[in-house]
Amino acid sequence: MKLFQKSGAFRALSYPDYFWFWSSYFVSNVGSWMQGIAQGWLLFELTSSPFYLGLFSSLRMVMLLSFFILGGIMSDRIDRRKVMLAIQWISALTALGLAVLVSTHAIRVWHIFVLGAITSTTWAFEQPVRQALLPQLVKREDLVNALALNALTWNGAGLLGPSLVGMSVPYIGIDGCFYVNVVSYLAVIGALLRMNVPALNHAEGRSSVLQSLRDAFGYVRGERIIMTFLSVSAIFNIFGRSYITLLPVFAKDVLRLGASGFGFISAGPGLGTIIGSLTLATLGRVEAKRSRMVTILIAFSACLFAFALSGDAGLAFGFLVAVGTLSTVFETLMNTSIQLRVEEAFRGRVSGFYGLTGGGLREFGGMQAGFVAEWTSAPIAISAGAVVLAIVGYMFLGSRLRNLAE
Repeated sequence: MKLFQKSGAFRALSYPDYFWFWSSYFVSNVGSWMQGIAQGWLLFELTSSPFYLGLFSSLRMVMLLSFFILGGIMSDRIDRRKVMLAIQWISALTALGLAVLVSTHAIRVWHIFVLGAITSTTWAFEQPVRQALLPQLVKREDLVNALALNALTWNGAGLLGPSLVGMSVPYIGIDGCFYVNVVSYLAVIGALLRMNVPALNHAEGRSSVLQSLRDAFGYVRGERIIMTFLSVSAIFNIFGRSYITLLPVFAKDVLRLGASGFGFISAGPGLGTIIGSLTLATLGRVEAKRSRMVTILIAFSACLFAFALSGDAGLAFGFLVAVGTLSTVFETLMNTSIQLRVEEAFRGRVSGFYGLTGGGLREFGGMQAGFVAEWTSAPIAISAGAVVLAIVGYMFLGSRLRNLAE
């Protein structure tokens, strides 16, 4: 793509296949964010209970924990583009089913749980395949930039998607958000069909699935830095990202906002993640040094704690912007460090492990936060998680990363 120069924040988009991959996923992620926000609001309206939000997170956690690693194994054994095409079709049909149920007023709580389980399963397979596909689309020297821009597709959509929910729900309804997501999947399908992805020699196809898994565990145990970052990711997502599950409760019960106001509040982290992603993409290669990682983690915890105590919508939005910025920088540094160190033969499976610590354990954090909020309140659940994260970050993460340069 001649529009993008070989240098600068968007240089990875000069690769045609990566451009189509990136742009189509941005469209798809906008739809996914719209569905996620609308689905959380719908579930809370049907139940009026944060317990069900936590229970829904626990269901998603089970699906993600069960299939993330299997998706990573598949990524090292089967053509990655074919796997992703199948996933898009299944996801589109699931979103269509949810939309029709809402439109016909036949939606029930169990429908949301069943369809949510299918969506989580497909997402668990997709993420490691998607992460492993990226290094095939750009040269190694542009991999960090590509990963930062890849984070931007989800993070930028995290700003646009919730905002569109806030603006469009009065006109298209909750079901309209689900129909938009159905259409968004077609963008990825079209891009995958026109991309030229180099074929890999899937040597793992000659070994058993169990042996592939054993080899992956052995490899991760032997790579101390990769193991450290996977552990850090798990702790961060359990205690630092659970606030997402409780946003509907916080918006409705604390800030006294409706569906539109909830959509705009939810856009705060998305705005922050855009800032963080563009900053990293512009800077290029930024190393995950020990002092830098601990500082970012403590700052994130402080902003999350301040958000939990805020009773004003403007202040809450501002703190969520800071939370989104810091979390994106922190997680992108971990991900890029892993991708630059991992051997190609293990890339899919290590991506599966990373997805497990991120998506899977993030849902576990949402589950525990939902249960705590049911017994106490949403502000207490969020602030308690921030305190735990700060303590663990100071006492555990600093020592585990001590071998890295300051």
